[in-house]
Amino acid sequence: MDKINVLQVCNQLGRGGTEKAMQIFCENLDKTLFNVYVCGIKLGGERGKALLDEGYEVYTAVDRQELISLIINKKIDIVHIHRAGSEEPFAVTCARDGGARVIIETNVFGLVDESESGRLFDHHLFVSKMCALRYLRIKGLTWDDFFKTSKVLYNPVSLAPQPPRETLRDFKLSLGIDASDPIIGRIGRPDMSKWGDICLKMMPFLVRMQPDIKYVIVGAPEMIKRTVDASDLRDNFIFLDDLSEEDLNMFYCVMDILVHSSRMGESFGYTIAEAMANGRPVVVNSTPLADNAQIELVDNCRTGLVANSPQDYAEAIGYLINNKNTSTKFGQNGYAKMLREYEARRTTRILEKIYIKLLQSKGAKLDREVVNKYDAISLSPSLDELVSFNKDYKKRLTDVYGKSGIFYKLELLGERYLSSSPRLIKKWAVAIDSVRGFKWVAGK
Repeated sequence: MDKINVLQVCNQLGRGGTEKAMQIFCENLDKTLFNVYVCGIKLGGERGKALLDEGYEVYTAVDRQELISLIINKKIDIVHIHRAGSEEPFAVTCARDGGARVIIETNVFGLVDESESGRLFDHHLFVSKMCALRYLRIKGLTWDDFFKTSKVLYNPVSLAPQPPRETLRDFKLSLGIDASDPIIGRIGRPDMSKWGDICLKMMPFLVRMQPDIKYVIVGAPEMIKRTVDASDLRDNFIFLDDLSEEDLNMFYCVMDILVHSSRMGESFGYTIAEAMANGRPVVVNSTPLADNAQIELVDNCRTGLVANSPQDYAEAIGYLINNKNTSTKFGQNGYAKMLREYEARRTTRILEKIYIKLLQSKGAKLDREVVNKYDAISLSPSLDELVSFNKDYKKRLTDVYGKSGIFYKLELLGERYLSSSPRLIKKWAVAIDSVRGFKWVAGK
């Protein structure tokens, strides 16, 4: 049997989570069965360069004919487009015109595309059950209907080896942190739309409980830096602009707890998953009116804590710092969950199974041995697991550390009654935020 030619397509090949997932899938696809090609539509970037250095053929194609010619010349069987989920006709129409047998998308944000080009996809992949549930509600589908043309495929998570203890000690000292000081860490992009207010509002409460706490933030927006610098808590903060992949892994290993919050929530949450893959407990807040996969990753009181007010958030962190055995157990549970459900080789085998099944549905002649191999691999999450997520998600929304304040209760009300209408959900969220505001006055 000839190898199956797969083209992985993304708007750009930079350092974002979408590109990271694509890169890890490329690296883990079975090269005895698949030839893997990569294309950035608008831009190249660091991940494109890394793949090129690893020996992959990496292209950019800003012109329709360029992309169509690439698909034809490389005899591409499968075009896999990684995109936000809204209408983007360029790549999918090129895939059609280039004669690709299978066109599949990873729909990163669970958006609904009812356009003519959106109907060209043979299959849709969602990176979390939460995104799939929202998509299902908006479309008015049953899980049975959903499963016919869609699956949930978690982003692949690489499990990096633990650096030597001496290396970690030196890295901590390089940050100017005493060996005995507890560290909480946050990793993100310098984008205010991705910043959650609770990440700052909790600090006055936390410093009163834990005066020696060090809060190391990678990728803080300038507005956040200025706010902290003007406060009397500035000595508890350390800001880092960027970290290499190697240093990022060390940072996960020296922090005691990952703290995470985003006003947009997470459709998946790579930094959360990677912290768990490094055995670290995670504290998050729930965002019912936005992406909320962070509470799908974090099992409250098992792999971390979910807290929804600044004081509860600070107390959750303080509890983990002062209860080392519990913190260690949460970290072990998080690592086990990553290994069981998200590990890169495991998720890639499931992706390969989906590819094979789609090719079969298009009449491709495949070796019986290959077909049997993938028939033996189970889809995960399964249809039954997706059906059960309806109840599970409702439980996760209310299973929190501390109390649910009035604003969170209003968010739950909107999630319950408005979830099938993105327009009404957005209006409800804007109304709540306009009342809640963001005024942070730091003080010990």
